[in-house]
Amino acid sequence: MMNTIINPKHKALTPLIEDIKTHFNASNEILYNQRNIIKVITFNNKKYVVKAFKVPNALNRFAYKYLRPSKAKRSYIYSLKIGKELTPEPIAYIEETKNGLLAESYYISEFFDYDHTIHEVLINKSIDDRKEILKAFAQFTFDIHNKNILHHDYSHGNILIKRTTSGEHNYLIKIIDTNRMSFKNPSVKERLANFARIKADDNDMKTIITQYAKNMALPADKLLEDAKFYRDDFYKKRALKNKLRGKK
Repeated sequence: MMNTIINPKHKALTPLIEDIKTHFNASNEILYNQRNIIKVITFNNKKYVVKAFKVPNALNRFAYKYLRPSKAKRSYIYSLKIGKELTPEPIAYIEETKNGLLAESYYISEFFDYDHTIHEVLINKSIDDRKEILKAFAQFTFDIHNKNILHHDYSHGNILIKRTTSGEHNYLIKIIDTNRMSFKNPSVKERLANFARIKADDNDMKTIITQYAKNMALPADKLLEDAKFYRDDFYKKRALKNKLRGKK
């Protein structure tokens, strides 16, 4: 049995959504293929992004069916709440049930033709305007925090950046992978810890936090010290976890 929810603004895409498996399997434009698979699908000469979530284990298949929203559903609901200015506009989500448990699920959004992820900016020191991009990223992060948005996977590939000459700023930034979010006024600790996963080196972190501190009207030195602590602590714990799992 299929449960399909379509954004009312995109009812014209019903033929695509109702036959999503066929279109997904036919697409060779893969953006990500690890635990989940993300592909670009072209339909009526327009591109869309489709994320197919890995079928969860039996316990979570039950939980996502009866106890809490699936990742696909949360991606859709949270993206609607965040708004298309901050994340690619949600199109639909689809859940397939087999034997009373959640099986396959998909989330569909508009395609955002970005220039860089934040990861690319951090590792490529030759990008001419990278310092301005980092400042714009700091400003964007401050703005979403002040809108009571806290992304719990605020990391490398989930922050997309596009240069633009329109609007108030020179860069358009959007967040993706929105199934893990909180909507609250974050504490200073939560704000700074939110930078931990991007793995900026000390110089880049200084650029980011100095800009962020200006908006908060707080001393940059203390905020930078704390941000670096949360970054280092996060990656130490990740390294230990990977070692225990036998990963390099």
